[in-house]
Amino acid sequence: MKNSLTAVIYLEPDQVSLRIIELPKGRVINDVHSGALALGDGKIANYAQNMAAIVNNLDGFKQQLKDYQVTDVHFYGAIEDLAPIDARYVADQLEVRTGLKIQWLNNNQLMAKTMGCVVNHLAEFKALSKHCLYLLTLGLDSMTLAFFHHGNFEKQWEIDLGGAKISRLVQRLRQTTTNPQEIIQDYISSKLEYISPELKRKKRTVLLIQNAPVLSSHYIKEGEHLAAIPQEPLKQANQELGVNIDAQYPWSQNIATEQEHRLIVPNYLVIARTAYLVHPLSIYVTDISMMDGLVNGFADSRAQSQINTMIRTSADDLAQRYGVDAAHKDFVTKFALQFFDQLRPIHRLDNHARLLLEIASKVDDIGNFINQESHYRHSAYILKSNPLIGLSDDDNQIIAEVARYHSAESPTAAQEHYRRMDDDIQLVVAKLAAILRLVDSLDDSRQQKISAIKLKLTNDNLLKIKATANDDLVLEKWSFSKKSQLFNDVFGIKPVLIERGGH
Repeated sequence: MKNSLTAVIYLEPDQVSLRIIELPKGRVINDVHSGALALGDGKIANYAQNMAAIVNNLDGFKQQLKDYQVTDVHFYGAIEDLAPIDARYVADQLEVRTGLKIQWLNNNQLMAKTMGCVVNHLAEFKALSKHCLYLLTLGLDSMTLAFFHHGNFEKQWEIDLGGAKISRLVQRLRQTTTNPQEIIQDYISSKLEYISPELKRKKRTVLLIQNAPVLSSHYIKEGEHLAAIPQEPLKQANQELGVNIDAQYPWSQNIATEQEHRLIVPNYLVIARTAYLVHPLSIYVTDISMMDGLVNGFADSRAQSQINTMIRTSADDLAQRYGVDAAHKDFVTKFALQFFDQLRPIHRLDNHARLLLEIASKVDDIGNFINQESHYRHSAYILKSNPLIGLSDDDNQIIAEVARYHSAESPTAAQEHYRRMDDDIQLVVAKLAAILRLVDSLDDSRQQKISAIKLKLTNDNLLKIKATANDDLVLEKWSFSKKSQLFNDVFGIKPVLIERGGH
């Protein structure tokens, strides 16, 4: 493969960065970071107010792209707490002023990309995660804690403990109390304690900290990407109130800006409390960054496959947490994907839509945890409140809506909820829901009577579904007669169920 240059621009609330890499090996040709952007007093993502500074930096980046003759440019932005309508305004302004079209990424997408980079490119990761490893990623709006067992990702928690949020709380408390740190410690504990029952405390647990530039710049040696952190100061931060970090810790000299200074104490206390909960044998920090994760997607052919595995794992974990019938889940997932693959000529959806159908098949029944009556609505509510790692906001919405319409309600013009969806996802939701509803009816008894299915599209617009069964399909046929209408409405093809004996 011929070497070529690719550029990634990444906009965050506190800076904008450019990295030029040479493919296929991913060698870094140039790596540039802007000065600090001011965080907002209301929303952390202060892009509109920082527009002049952002555009000025982007113009400089464009000149470098011209100097290096780079034409393959990818512009990403961390959406953080920016409202969707504001994100569209900012994106439009950036495109008008610079000609660059931004793709917003949510925290779950960024985390999946970065975790994949850590797993594949941190040389020590395999050894560190041999038993139990927690990856703590600090952020401005929230923090993420991910759990790996025997080297494999198992689950993650996104927690409302962003450094910028805590810093604002500190500033407000200083105006009303003499010892804000005691309140802050209680506040951090209250946010973390709810996941405490889910945490596994093993003798060989490792805590790995990410996105902590002040710590990494102090402890990590040049040319390396990992360093151990002493635990005693963290224990003191949990035990002693009023810890003066600036005076006690040598890495405070690496704080370059007032903004970093405001974030360091909240972040350090979050690390200390997390360490207290997981009881690690050792603690490390890595300098692998969000930008590394973004670039890794172009340089490593394994990146997207690994992200898809994380998505599936998260869906399985969510299904288990809400008590989904595993046998029914596996039945529906297996045959929904068979239907999708064999019906490609009529649905004309891509492989990403196939992944979304797979995930919806795993989690469509989680609403039963709340109530079997109208469980599909409860499923949609839970899914909207628990976005899955690695998926965009639109992807998560599609999965939630397919779950909503997999049972009784139909995505039609009469549904006000359906009418409010963006035009570009309405048809995807309808097609995937039609397939899932049809397959779901084939196991209405939850006994997996059907062992094999053959599909045949006829010239008279019929879909013949020949099901090999080991028991009578009376209930399934009744359910099929009701649930097959949506498929007919969406595709203009009438499904027909034909039972075949399994002996």
